[in-house]
Amino acid sequence: MTKPLAVAWSVPVNHRNYDRMPASVWIRCFQLIPYLERLGIRSTVNEELASADVCVFVRMQDESASRLAAEAKQRGAKVALDLCVNYFDETGIVEGGYGVTRAHVDECLRMVSLADVVIAGSAYIASRAREFHPRVTYLPESVNREHFRFTKAYDGARRWFGLRPVTAAWCGYAVKALELEPFLPLFAARKIPLVIISERRPSLSIPFRYIRWRYASLPRNLVRADFCIAPRRLDSPYNLGHSLFKIGIFLAEGVPALASPVPSYREVLIPERTGLLCDSLRDWEEALDRVREDRDLLGRWSAEAQEAMRPYLTEAVARRYAELFRELAQ
Repeated sequence: MTKPLAVAWSVPVNHRNYDRMPASVWIRCFQLIPYLERLGIRSTVNEELASADVCVFVRMQDESASRLAAEAKQRGAKVALDLCVNYFDETGIVEGGYGVTRAHVDECLRMVSLADVVIAGSAYIASRAREFHPRVTYLPESVNREHFRFTKAYDGARRWFGLRPVTAAWCGYAVKALELEPFLPLFAARKIPLVIISERRPSLSIPFRYIRWRYASLPRNLVRADFCIAPRRLDSPYNLGHSLFKIGIFLAEGVPALASPVPSYREVLIPERTGLLCDSLRDWEEALDRVREDRDLLGRWSAEAQEAMRPYLTEAVARRYAELFRELAQ
């Protein structure tokens, strides 16, 4: 019997509590593993690399990671560097305490030099990585419908949908909620309720409903909203590298999105079909007026939102990982 292909994952945590790790770690590692197992690929996490055919580094690029990568290559394993942040462009630490320093860039480039392949979490990161490495592949962040299993029911709610305002929701790390501030007066003026789902309550200038982020309850909480919002500044290479996951989890459950034209969002946010792209305050004003006044609009977009996400469901993306790992192992 042929020995199953062995993949060793290196990640910055030694537990499997999704509530206490960077979201990118469970998105780009742990939730893939069961699907890879079904495809005949055996995975280990933070274990001995000696028997691995492929070693994947997720959110790992410090000196210890580069040492492990060099050792893995000496043993004959292939090394894959997984990048979900644009670590090629130094931004400095921005308000909120995140960003890319010169040290991050240097660490990234050292790992890139050791990698047999760079896996990018967005097409924008892939384009930057190709300037530094000959083999780069874009494997998007995926939504696991076995967990994100709910579907927004607009039709069943029509009898009461017209009796209350439409509700908007934003989901993400609390420090990044600061990007909502320029748009909050638009919600207040239209009396559109806002739900914030994050690991802690952010401080914002208008009232909102806060729901604490928990992996187990997140799928049900997403469908409490009528549409999601994802405004982002586009003058930063950090933001340009963002994945589609922030809006993807909503779309997969049939909740349309209003969002800034981040490159990855454009892949699934199809104007007039799965939501609207908003590039200016005026765009946001017009979009909010439309979803507030046309109560059937969101229902019409819901089915297409789910359809647009099919190529980005974990079972589909895991097949692409499996294909890459097999190519590397050959």
